[in-house]
Amino acid sequence: MEEVKRMYYVDPASKEVLPTAASEGNFRIEATDQEAAFIRRVFQEEYDAELETFVRAHVPYLDYSYKEKNDHYDRALIAIYGLIYEFGDEKARRHIDEMGILDEYRLNNQKDF
Repeated sequence: MEEVKRMYYVDPASKEVLPTAASEGNFRIEATDQEAAFIRRVFQEEYDAELETFVRAHVPYLDYSYKEKNDHYDRALIAIYGLIYEFGDEKARRHIDEMGILDEYRLNNQKDF
């Protein structure tokens, strides 16, 4: 049985997936309840990574080049925008394209033929 897709509004700033638009800056997506729940879990992952970077930034003896925590945060953020791009409407995709946040990811995943 195929799940029904519904409209959701994603706000990366507040890390929310809502059934109605909370503000003008929300991305509109069409997703199943399971897909929306997955995006919420990725937001939780991003939040956890954000806390790690906050803590790391306040440890004076850790060199900035120690960037494992930063990479974790970057990967979570790219995953979020990738999911918004996948499930988003044309306006969401266009905005993400203009941001350029997925450009490096796309270049790294191109195959040489």
